[in-house]
Amino acid sequence: MIPRALARTAVAGAVATLTWTTPTVAEARTTAGTCPANAKGGTWGAPVWCEEFTDYLKPADWTVYDSRGHAGNGRRSPRQALLGGGALWLHGKADGTTAGIATKRAQVYGRWEARIRLWPGAGSYHPVALLWPQQGGSGVQSKTSEEIDFLEVINDPKRRRPNFFLHTADGQEQAHANVDMTKWHTYAVENTPDGVAGYIDGQEWFRSAKSTRSPMSACLQLDWFPGDGTPGEAWMEVDWLRIYGAPR
Repeated sequence: MIPRALARTAVAGAVATLTWTTPTVAEARTTAGTCPANAKGGTWGAPVWCEEFTDYLKPADWTVYDSRGHAGNGRRSPRQALLGGGALWLHGKADGTTAGIATKRAQVYGRWEARIRLWPGAGSYHPVALLWPQQGGSGVQSKTSEEIDFLEVINDPKRRRPNFFLHTADGQEQAHANVDMTKWHTYAVENTPDGVAGYIDGQEWFRSAKSTRSPMSACLQLDWFPGDGTPGEAWMEVDWLRIYGAPR
């Protein structure tokens, strides 16, 4: 049975076709770190850490944002991060009450990948999967000017145009693609001393000779930009997150 709380404007038609367990606020226990036997990353080998979002988020592994929203707009509330049907759901309300979470596991080099599905919704909400310097996220500014957004959607109610942004002290580089993000896709980023590469379903769509040099944490956010795009609600669904160590 679909919880009534999910049958709202942004997802009413699509969510009605799903069969899943009732979502719960994402706080308490988890099995994070236990990777499925079939998880692999090609030349990267097996993941060093995984989150399958099947139970609860463990405080030792995750920071669940409870703060002002992006650029001080709205509010990031733990109650807007939900677990259900083996997935994490980030929900942004029309008033700017939204969600974000960040791993407490940080490393300089490696590969990060997340399987994500977006729902058509407010253009004023930006779904984002990113790498942020350790202790960042939730409104904290990067002291090193480093950030890797390996998925960001900007003013795109139909969720068709993913963006990749690499921020370093030398400036910003970016890439764009045309993808139906209302279907499941795996978004990945590799950061090595030789540069940064981004992938959608294994296909490269970004490459730079520059890279970040700080310990980075993976963050999943639904950021509110009031007045920039259509108003309303938004949903971001994450099936899993996997992290690989630097290649030897």
